[in-house]
Formats: sequence, C-alpha cells, structure tokens
Amino acid sequence: MALQNRELYKFWAMRLSIATMIIVILLSWLNELKFFDIMVRAGVSFGVMYLLMIGSLNLFERTAPQKLQDTQTEVESGRGGNIDFSVGDEELLGSPGQDPGLPGQIDRDLSSGLPNSERQAEIVKRMGWQ
Repeated sequence: MALQNRELYKFWAMRLSIATMIIVILLSWLNELKFFDIMVRAGVSFGVMYLLMIGSLNLFERTAPQKLQDTQTEVESGRGGNIDFSVGDEELLGSPGQDPGLPGQIDRDLSSGLPNSERQAEIVKRMGWQ
C-alpha cells in the first residue's frame, strides 16, 4: 500500500514540476528571451521543483511514525475498554440509549451540574490521587 502511494506521489510531483516548467517557458517567451535562455530556465525550474517535491516526500516518509503490524483489531468492550469515558461512571460503557440532548461523550450526571464534594472525593480516591 505504501509503495502504491509513493508511486502516486512521484507521479503528481512530476506533473506539478512539468506544469511549473510550462509556466516558466510561457513567461520567458512573453519576455522575449532567447531560445537558449528559455531552455536553461525550463530545465532549472523543472529540476528545482522536482527535487523539492521528491525531497519533501522522502522527508515525510522518514519522519512519519511507523505503522504497527501486530495491532489488536478487536477492541475489548466493557469497563476500561475505552479511554474516553467519564471517571466515576457507574453504568457500562457503550449503552445504546444515549440521551440526544447531550452531545458527544458527556456524562449524563453532569447535565444537572457538577457532582457534590463527596462524589468528587470518591472519584479522586478511585483515581489514586489521595
């Protein structure tokens, strides 16, 4: 898959470099430069653009994080299976009946206000911040 993407990126780098070269040729021709000067400018513009684009592609490939081959495809359901849940939530995660009035992953108990101090102390104890 990565090889296909690399070939596609190289193809587009070539296309953009050729488009830049054509623009340089047209502008040089409108400025009535000699044929030799136009060819030199076209070659330099193509070379610079192509090298910049391929260099950027290589840089991004080398600095990109590596994809792990042995990733776990199935996510465990139940308590502790997800990271994005409210601390102190008493019901199981992934309940199908979510209140449409609360967007995202907001704890339903927070719609009536913040929990009292006893509940907050219990949450702090569960988190180990005693």
